[in-house]
Amino acid sequence: MNGAWALEDLLPFEPRAYWRLFALENEALWPAQLALLAAGAALLFCLLGGRRPSGRWLGPALGAVWLWTGWQFVALRYGTLNWAAPTLAWAFYAEGVLLAALGPTGRLSFARRGRRDRIGIGLIASALFVWPLLSRLDGRPWSEAEAAAIAPDPTAIATLGLLALAGRDRWTALLCLPPALWLAASALTLFTMGAWQGWAVLAALLAGLAAQAAVPAKGPG
Repeated sequence: MNGAWALEDLLPFEPRAYWRLFALENEALWPAQLALLAAGAALLFCLLGGRRPSGRWLGPALGAVWLWTGWQFVALRYGTLNWAAPTLAWAFYAEGVLLAALGPTGRLSFARRGRRDRIGIGLIASALFVWPLLSRLDGRPWSEAEAAAIAPDPTAIATLGLLALAGRDRWTALLCLPPALWLAASALTLFTMGAWQGWAVLAALLAGLAAQAAVPAKGPG
């Protein structure tokens, strides 16, 4: 018996089974992806036009997305392959509850920040329009595309982009933790699978953290 082993041996599942999860989720939710893409595109066009959404409604809406993605995809879908997934889903629940709670308080304010918001808007655009293309670039079918608000990676990337548009304080720093930790774990998983998408996830993570560090801190209160 050959004693050599590869990094892929550490995975509790086959890469093919992992990609299949997205096809199953897309099939179950179709055509919700079209409505979610339209809503995301409308938000993006508002941001490009210089208008900023109110955190009072965007916080609860984004919180609901995190609760749904954590339960439906991470806990239920991913949980069929990875025993740790239901535990990881609690980070999604915490993010969802915190976003929903902070939004109505007015602490999530998306004021114009000049050139510093370009990375944030770029991350949102990437999550909406680039991430669904990765499956085709990888030679996989459209059915395995990763859609924001359904798949966890583009959801986390879009969230980091939005948080980059908010002033930096202890609350936005706390809100950045779950998406950043998820993307770090996802990149590690993809690298272990030998998937080049890990580099895309890592780049998005670093861009999101850099954008958050670049925004000015909010004043007291």
